[in-house]
Amino acid sequence: MNHDDSPRHPRAQGAGTTDVTATSARWHDAELAMRAARHSFDRWLTAGRQDPSSPARMHAYHTHTALHEAARAIAVLIETFRAEAAALITTPAPGSGLRTQPR
Repeated sequence: MNHDDSPRHPRAQGAGTTDVTATSARWHDAELAMRAARHSFDRWLTAGRQDPSSPARMHAYHTHTALHEAARAIAVLIETFRAEAAALITTPAPGSGLRTQPR
């Protein structure tokens, strides 16, 4: 994610493949979002056992928000790999002598 919370977009590199660094950053975004969701969930469980009042509701809301962010980050990661797989399928290997379009 960028500082403005907008998703990162892959930079094209070579014959239609995404930049490995950008893809790695998307994976990292998804992991961080899931870690934040898990942290909020754990706090919700603890607060709910101690006192099911406002702290538990606050942690439940934070968990809900974090799960939505995790879902968004995972959706971006899935789309990145979908595009990568499509590019790899439609792009011949270097030196193969295969053409993607007839001359």
